[in-house]
Amino acid sequence: MRLYDMFDQNNTFASQQQQQQQQQPTIRFTENNASSYLVNNGTSSTVGSGSPLGLNTDLNLEQILLELDRLIRTSGITTCALLPPNHDICLRMRQIPLIISQSITPMQTLLTFVEKVVYMLYKSNSTFALEAYTGFLQSLFELSREVEKETMTWIVYSNDERKYNAPVIAMLMRHEMIPLEDYDVLLAKAIKNPPHKVDYAVDLLSLCLLPSNPITLLEDHALTIAALREIYDKSDTSLLSRVKILLKELGERAKRPYISIDKREDLDCLQLRMLLAEWTRLSQHSMTSQKIYRQFARKVLRITKDKNGQSFFFRLCTETCLEHFLSFKSLSAAFQNRTMQLIDAYAKLVAYMIHVSDNNKEEEEELASEKIDIAARSFSVVILVLAQHHETRGMHFNQKAFLRILSSLYAELMNNQHHHYNNNNNNNNNNKKKKHSFSTLVYNGILRAYSDTLYTLQPTTFPGFAFSWLQLISHRTFMPQLLAAPTLLIGSDRRQQQQQEQKKQGWMICEKLLLELLKFLGPLLDRQQLEKATRQFYRGTLRFLVVLLHDFPEFLSEHYMVFVQVIPHSCIQLRNLVLSAFPRMMHLPDPFTPELLPMDHPKEGEENNVLSEFKQDPFLVTSYTKVLSAEFRGAIDDFVQIQHESFHIMSFQYMMDDGIYRPDVLGAFVLYIGSKTIIATYGKKNQEMEEQPAIIAYKRLLTEMSSEGRYILLNSVADHLRYPNSHTCFFSKTLLHLFATQSEELKEQITRVLLERLIVNRPHPWGLLATFIGLIKSPGFWDHEFIRCAPDIERLFDNVSRYIKRTT
Repeated sequence: MRLYDMFDQNNTFASQQQQQQQQQPTIRFTENNASSYLVNNGTSSTVGSGSPLGLNTDLNLEQILLELDRLIRTSGITTCALLPPNHDICLRMRQIPLIISQSITPMQTLLTFVEKVVYMLYKSNSTFALEAYTGFLQSLFELSREVEKETMTWIVYSNDERKYNAPVIAMLMRHEMIPLEDYDVLLAKAIKNPPHKVDYAVDLLSLCLLPSNPITLLEDHALTIAALREIYDKSDTSLLSRVKILLKELGERAKRPYISIDKREDLDCLQLRMLLAEWTRLSQHSMTSQKIYRQFARKVLRITKDKNGQSFFFRLCTETCLEHFLSFKSLSAAFQNRTMQLIDAYAKLVAYMIHVSDNNKEEEEELASEKIDIAARSFSVVILVLAQHHETRGMHFNQKAFLRILSSLYAELMNNQHHHYNNNNNNNNNNKKKKHSFSTLVYNGILRAYSDTLYTLQPTTFPGFAFSWLQLISHRTFMPQLLAAPTLLIGSDRRQQQQQEQKKQGWMICEKLLLELLKFLGPLLDRQQLEKATRQFYRGTLRFLVVLLHDFPEFLSEHYMVFVQVIPHSCIQLRNLVLSAFPRMMHLPDPFTPELLPMDHPKEGEENNVLSEFKQDPFLVTSYTKVLSAEFRGAIDDFVQIQHESFHIMSFQYMMDDGIYRPDVLGAFVLYIGSKTIIATYGKKNQEMEEQPAIIAYKRLLTEMSSEGRYILLNSVADHLRYPNSHTCFFSKTLLHLFATQSEELKEQITRVLLERLIVNRPHPWGLLATFIGLIKSPGFWDHEFIRCAPDIERLFDNVSRYIKRTT
């Protein structure tokens, strides 16, 4: 289609577009007849003029367009943002699509009218007129994508000289109507080939890049700037003085954010940004070879030279990615993809820089350390930039950009290590083993650096990054890597590596990250009213723990005590989920089996009926004892051997802080003295429960504590009712013994602690079910007054009783 005869000279469209021209009528609208057409209200051979209705439609559109042009020229408004919605200009613009829809041939009428609007756009002299006509044109394009394609094809791809109007093109770019990458390629060619469009390019870049609020960014004009630099370097004519001024201004603007940093005369900020733009373009082409990628990465390493130069380059690239991400408020899908492509390209560049760095070094550990340091520097830069944005932007902090940067960096670094290891393998077994060892060393070092980054960005320090942080630590490519590799390599000393082989370093990292997650969530859940964001974050945490419970139950089972120390007692479902973990090779018996729990004094022949698992100690990390001082642990050890009265006074001093109970210390005390008692009573048959050191300490505390303290203590005991093991057996018998020997008030509290853990949604720990079933089967349980204290409570216990009777 020829949009204008005035712009139809040297028209070269693709063959597909020429086929469309044969199907659609040619619209002719020259400069001379256009002006007379609008001024004199004449009618040319436009579409729809063959009938009276079409003629009236065209006349109405012409009159409205003339009136619209007059209103725009005489309004005195400087920008469309100041235009009220009920202004006459807005009313005229809304009226035109209705008139077009009433035409006999609305598509052709729209094509004819759009050419007139484009003509008025190119004849506009004020910023408001440019903005008004561009916005109006954009609204007309929504009526027909075919019209939009035809119009923008002429504006971008035609060879007509008169289309080079910098203010018009800049306004179209502001409204995101021009494909920036394609236009950059075409303009770069127009600069290099006669007639050289240098002045037009300078005008366009000045309008787009130099205002206080730039319309576009440097990377959008990478090829154009490169073409201007090339012409400036090769020519000394006075006509290029404007190019020199433009390049100087662009260089100063690129350097301005880094004036406070130590000046590096050898690093050109504009050059570094152009390197990033060039790499982004390369990474988008599927035909780019690995050789080109490696050569470009080596070029970047040569330019940045040293560690400080690399850190500066990483910061510049990170802030450039953020600038692209935050520059546009309402992005179209195409602009969003361009932003994501820039971030992904930067991550890919870092991966290739790591791959090609110092490959000439002979020492394997030295080379691995160099590669790990590059990855760590890239992560450290993200931390520093995030901290600055988090502090300065406050409530307006945008975490999505940093989420994308960190996830892309991690994915590219991990994939790159696997890819190059597989490509470099050969048939030599010795060489293959050597490469595997080196690849593992680099892989684990990068994994450790990324883990340290996430630990530094914990939500307690950066609450604005909390949701993204939760997504990063729970990602399917990160957490399983740590939990599935318990012997994570740290450092370069192989002897140290062998010494720490059994310490499960990956699990320790996961423990730290999960602890920070629960520490951040705990205070939020203690509030009376939960905000929407808190509920969403809690739901995400719950789903994360469900995945760990399903895929890595041994991890939760061995670290459960560390986690429940920071989970508030009000978070019953979260606590139950952690306590429900058990080794995947274990088959849990039915908790409704009669006489499942061992009695204090089993009769002869009944000892064989006790589960063998009750005699096995569970695997348990001892880091929970950090809250207990060495002096207190020593006192507990002495008390297990010899019970003395002074211990009870000391225990109260450690468990309270300014008159407030410390649940973490109390929980650690319950487990520590209970486990020591289990060890001390091995082989001692017929020992009464009340004679055991832990039971003596528990009873003394329950006697002297307030109602709050007793509730915390009983919850701490219930925390160890898990899968069948020696701890579950001991603490289950402890609760049943306390229920049988203590006051009515304490019996009610024991029942409450167990019942409130059962009425929440599943999962429920096996030991909790078995203990509660044993409790309600105890003689005289249904005669207690607290069971009948309220109709709802009585109905609940009746339902439980009927269920128990059906299953036994």
